[in-house]
Amino acid sequence: MIENNAKPILKKKKKVNTNINWTAGRPNSIDEKLLAKLEEWFMMSLTDDECCLYCNINPSTLYRYIDKNPDFSKRKELLKRTPNIQAKANWVKEIKQGTYASSKEWLERRSKDEFSLKIETKNETDINMNIEVAWASDDELDKIINS
Repeated sequence: MIENNAKPILKKKKKVNTNINWTAGRPNSIDEKLLAKLEEWFMMSLTDDECCLYCNINPSTLYRYIDKNPDFSKRKELLKRTPNIQAKANWVKEIKQGTYASSKEWLERRSKDEFSLKIETKNETDINMNIEVAWASDDELDKIINS
């Protein structure tokens, strides 16, 4: 009889990381510090590419972050309007101080139906007449006026 003295081969168990915070893969490249930097540049109304350039990241990194955080896209667009909001606030502040030029400009832009400086022509004949008058000599202007 042949005796089998061979020991069975035991497979080693893999160690499982029990650390709860452990995640596989590459760490996020946009952290809180970089996010604050991006927001600062967006507040200056820079484009996405310009902000990425100043923050030294690839635009695709920003777009991946936006895909994972859709609320940031809205926030980014609002941040880009910051200079416009500040300009309006300055304008209104001047109006409250009684600055005539600011008040007049506001009305010309915001109440166009009452205060617009543009004159609208009604038909093509008026447009042609305006062109003819613009290029006419003094004698031709006299003929147009007297006719």
